[in-house]
Amino acid sequence: MAETDGMVLVMGVTGSGKSTFINTLKPDSVPVGYGLESSPSPPQAVQLFLDDDERFSVTIVDTPGFDDTYRSDAEVLEEITEFLALQYALKIPLKGIIYLHQIQENKMKGSARQYLEVFRSLCGDHALGNVMLVTTRWDRVEQQELGDALRREQELIDKWWGPMQKMGSQVTQFHSSRGEAEAMILELVRERPSVVLDIQRELVDGNKNLAETKAGRQLGQQIQARIADHEQSLVRIDENIAEAHRRGDAGATTRLQERKDVVKSDIGDLQRKKRLNGDKKVGVKMKEKVETLRSKRREALATGVTVFAAVLSLTLTIVKFVALSG
Repeated sequence: MAETDGMVLVMGVTGSGKSTFINTLKPDSVPVGYGLESSPSPPQAVQLFLDDDERFSVTIVDTPGFDDTYRSDAEVLEEITEFLALQYALKIPLKGIIYLHQIQENKMKGSARQYLEVFRSLCGDHALGNVMLVTTRWDRVEQQELGDALRREQELIDKWWGPMQKMGSQVTQFHSSRGEAEAMILELVRERPSVVLDIQRELVDGNKNLAETKAGRQLGQQIQARIADHEQSLVRIDENIAEAHRRGDAGATTRLQERKDVVKSDIGDLQRKKRLNGDKKVGVKMKEKVETLRSKRREALATGVTVFAAVLSLTLTIVKFVALSG
């Protein structure tokens, strides 16, 4: 079996359509979450052979997204950086990243904005030419809703994606067709040089802790700002409670106390989301795991992709796409 010719990452917030995108390439290869809660699944990998002789392949990785039901944002960032560090340590060429955003969102919600900013910190501006910014779920847009969807797309570009587009990122639509997914993969694999992300150099070459990286600091600062806003809300609520006491308004006091409990709970959730493992040198950890695994199972793990899947305990789906050759 041939060594991989590259890897493409599919990224975006939870619910942006990552699993659906990969399933258009290989139906049922990745579970799709259709409920209100995201399912607690690790990143999945699908290796696509693009010719009959199995000499040319690309591995597509479905990554976890922020705003996950079961994992904090810090845990999600740690998981993402583990396989980024591993891919780099294994010298698997990174051909590009497909970043998804579902077009049915009326506006760029907080988690999506936060993830986009952390995403840029992960990549570094030099890597944006290897990024495709893709709006999804166009196949679910009714004809009478098309105008609104196109306006949302333009607003997304004007407010958020424009600077990245100017630095080489490509903006496109995804209507959930196999042909579109294939075309995106092929353009990244065949038309773009391999790229090394900023966070990979920080973690693997620089042996930094995740909390010391630009992306780690970015996430921490964003969450801390939200905590500060909530703490200001607590101050205002306490002032209102005191005023309600002076008026003898027991009903208002009860309602305000309930609101205060909610805000305090939100602060606790945000503090949990912020908590990064400061002692965790992800790059060192991944390099050590690779060496340990290869020394124990040298013959069975012949390629970088199989080591990648084994270290992260991923199910690696292998698919032949003869239609993509040539």
